[in-house]
Amino acid sequence: MGVVKHQSIKSSLLIYLGFAIGGINTVLLFPHFFTGDQFGLTRIFFDLGLIMVPFCTFSTGTMMNRYYPYYSTHLSEKKNDLLTWVFLISLLGFLLFVGGTFIFKGLIVRKYNTNSPLFIDYFYLLYPAVFGLVMYTVFESYSWSRHETVLSNSLKELGVRIFTTFLIVLYVFKWISFPVFMWLFSLSYFFALLVLLICLRRKNLLHFTFRISSVTRRMYKRMGVYSGTVMSATLFFVVAQNVDSLIISSFKGLNQAAYLSIATYMATLIQVPQRSIASIATPVMAQAWKDKDISKIDEIYKKSAILQLVAALFIFLFIWLNIDNIYKMMPAEYSVAKYVVFYLGVAKVIDMGTGANQQLLSTSRLWYFELVSSTLLVAMSIPLNYFLIREYGITGSGYALLISMFTFNTIRYIFIWIRFGLQPFSLNTLKAIGISAVVYFACHYALPDLGNLYINILLSGICFTLLFVSGILILRVSEDINSTFFSVLRKITARNRS
Repeated sequence: MGVVKHQSIKSSLLIYLGFAIGGINTVLLFPHFFTGDQFGLTRIFFDLGLIMVPFCTFSTGTMMNRYYPYYSTHLSEKKNDLLTWVFLISLLGFLLFVGGTFIFKGLIVRKYNTNSPLFIDYFYLLYPAVFGLVMYTVFESYSWSRHETVLSNSLKELGVRIFTTFLIVLYVFKWISFPVFMWLFSLSYFFALLVLLICLRRKNLLHFTFRISSVTRRMYKRMGVYSGTVMSATLFFVVAQNVDSLIISSFKGLNQAAYLSIATYMATLIQVPQRSIASIATPVMAQAWKDKDISKIDEIYKKSAILQLVAALFIFLFIWLNIDNIYKMMPAEYSVAKYVVFYLGVAKVIDMGTGANQQLLSTSRLWYFELVSSTLLVAMSIPLNYFLIREYGITGSGYALLISMFTFNTIRYIFIWIRFGLQPFSLNTLKAIGISAVVYFACHYALPDLGNLYINILLSGICFTLLFVSGILILRVSEDINSTFFSVLRKITARNRS
């Protein structure tokens, strides 16, 4: 668990720096300098890109993480052909996406032309946007397989957001027009891809060969079945997570997608530790399954669950404690999504509190259950979003995600417990929940309103952080958190003495 802990801390710090910049973009810049439709358009582009990634790559990125240990064991660097075939398959998938948009163009226009005409006007920019994101995902997965997680995470989470800030500044000062902004925005991941390729090349980690290796000849059928199954599972999961903005923009207009994007951004903040832990835990679990090291898998499963739960509770309750002050920073109409933040936040806490179950399943011999559980998720999510959004408006999307994610994680938890005898919960789980509840209500009812939203956020943030961290450390909720905290404290003390 050591490599997971240390690399996840580095990745999380970089990702949070990126999210701080993203927060400036999402909360302060987009709502004040762009119309609701323009802001909503950027959100739709991102969500569609995420949905298209598993389709275009056929989930070969996940397959690469699963089978890379077999290639690295039996082949030299220059004879390893796995990356080459993943790249070519993803290129073919992108071309199929392009063909599909031409076939279904009439349907797309009918669905969005009335309430979201701006989306139709800029639809052609989906092609560079999706291509950049698809190819970045391929080489990001390759970086994860080579344990180069910090580099790929920093480019994706930090670099792209800095570039977006740069584009917003150019637009605000009228140095570029909105069409030019959208052109450059659609190329964001393409620029990140170029940097990643250069860095991998300089580290001598980038090799292509078109000669079919013995490992590919022996395992291509197995890998093909795996990729096809995981593609369906991943596609269903991503659709379930992002379909709300597409339904809302079709029913209510792009401005509603903009309001939802604020809520989604705050909920995504909660998930940052999960994203960094997942990128590191995936190749470690793949190797552990290959070595039949169940104790290692159990260790990662349990420790990832408590680490993610503590982080999720802290971030969610910190946000909810300051939710009114946060929305005061934006135009008043954005506060319509306030309670969406609550329901999405609870859903993320549930998802993270169940640990690295997706990584455990996708790298195990029972990886096909990813498809089964994800099929159930999308089967719930799409109709729930459709009917609840139609009935309750934007808040309905929060209801839909909470219901579907609770059911989804409960099913996966039971399956893993029955089939592998593994479960992520302990007494520390109850400790974390108890500490969080006590600290939140103490801060909520005891702290005064000082009349300035920034001072209010600062005061409540300091008090909540001190009480929460103290409780987690004193009750020893996580060995990793305690060891890391006191290790850093000892290093700071030693430096001050010297």
